[in-house]
Amino acid sequence: MVNPDELLCVGRTNGAYGVRGSIRVVPFEGGEVLAQTRRWFLTPLRGETVPLEVTSIKVHGNVLLATVAGCDSKEKADALRGRISVLRADFPDPGEDEFWAADVIGCRVVNREGVELGRVTEIGSNTVQDIFKVEGGPRVDGRDPVYLIPDVEAYILDIDVDSGVVTVDWQPDWI
Repeated sequence: MVNPDELLCVGRTNGAYGVRGSIRVVPFEGGEVLAQTRRWFLTPLRGETVPLEVTSIKVHGNVLLATVAGCDSKEKADALRGRISVLRADFPDPGEDEFWAADVIGCRVVNREGVELGRVTEIGSNTVQDIFKVEGGPRVDGRDPVYLIPDVEAYILDIDVDSGVVTVDWQPDWI
């Protein structure tokens, strides 16, 4: 069995497509990984995570249509409800000077003066650019700060995944 800590959730199922057992999958951020790997894991609403052997994938608008070994009817496809995850080891190489968001989660965030602001806990989006959520740094004015730093050149100066450090142009009082 696979270690659940090694799985990254990258989508969810959305019922059957057609009568031959295809399932609709709605990808999340980083969902392009789903189209490039054939080893998925389904975590149903109730029950244990199970491996899925994907035999084919088609892009259909903003969803993927997947056929899975052993799933040959609408009823079986409808029963495959839950989150879809993949092993981090199965992610394709992101390319030179690129990285997967999953590799940035947990990185320390320091500003150009060397002040540690916390760690990246989440990467979201405001529809224009990605937003790094940074938490866990020193208290500011008696409260635990949460920074939402846009992923733009003006603020994100360097991302060094190997050393686990993101350098930013951001001040501790910019809460």
